[in-house]
Amino acid sequence: MGVIISSAVLPAALTLLWSRQSWLAATLSPPLGLCCSLIGWLIQTKVQYGELTVSSTGSNYPMLVGNVVALLSPMIFIPVLTYIKPQNYDWESMKMIRRGDDHDIADRADVDLELVPGETNKSEMEMQEEQRKLEKNGKVARYLTLFLAVALLGEYF
Repeated sequence: MGVIISSAVLPAALTLLWSRQSWLAATLSPPLGLCCSLIGWLIQTKVQYGELTVSSTGSNYPMLVGNVVALLSPMIFIPVLTYIKPQNYDWESMKMIRRGDDHDIADRADVDLELVPGETNKSEMEMQEEQRKLEKNGKVARYLTLFLAVALLGEYF
């Protein structure tokens, strides 16, 4: 499972955390990582056991090679593909997304939307306050993620 899906971990994380990752890098690095991980997994199996069988491909070292290649290959593909076609996402299009108007559905169902939690309109000042809180919590999440990554990786060194 890790050989197949692990190459999407880094591009998915960087899609949320790094505005400069290009569309090309986010799209192509997972399939390229999958190809590399399958190649590494099967070559390690063939070199170590001399044959490709269910038991040899499912053994520990070939699976380890496939998983590590899947996790680390996007570290090469993402910078290269981002350099080929650089982009800088400004997150403004996300702010333009608005909820759909469900008043016609609510009227047919005899539901008052004002009584539904979260369905009230926010003022501009409330939106700015919410944005400030999101930015503050985003910084906390980044520092906590960095701390946990260093702490958990420190266990191996």
